[in-house]
Amino acid sequence: MISGNDFKTFQYNILGAGTHLTGDISLSGDTILTAKIEGNITMLSPSKLVLERGAKVKGRIEAFDLEVFGSIEGDIISNGSVSIRSSAVVSGSIKAKKLIIYPGAIVDTRAITQD
Repeated sequence: MISGNDFKTFQYNILGAGTHLTGDISLSGDTILTAKIEGNITMLSPSKLVLERGAKVKGRIEAFDLEVFGSIEGDIISNGSVSIRSSAVVSGSIKAKKLIIYPGAIVDTRAITQD
């Protein structure tokens, strides 16, 4: 069971629809984005970044795990897994330990997977 004080130590971020950020950002903790971002995103901890439908990122993404439902125009660097869902549009290089591309996704990339 989660107590009221537990929420004070959680690290998570939500940037919703209607939010537009320009510039590089660094985030710590699991993050859900539906925003539009022009700039690089760096996840500071080994956490998960989820780009929901409607999210648009124009810039480089560095994250441990990444799940994409929206669109990315830029390079992706992941020390974990990258999942590109059927609604996603991705353009740029991908370097990840594990890459999953679901049927229907639009992907224009050069990908490298490694152990």
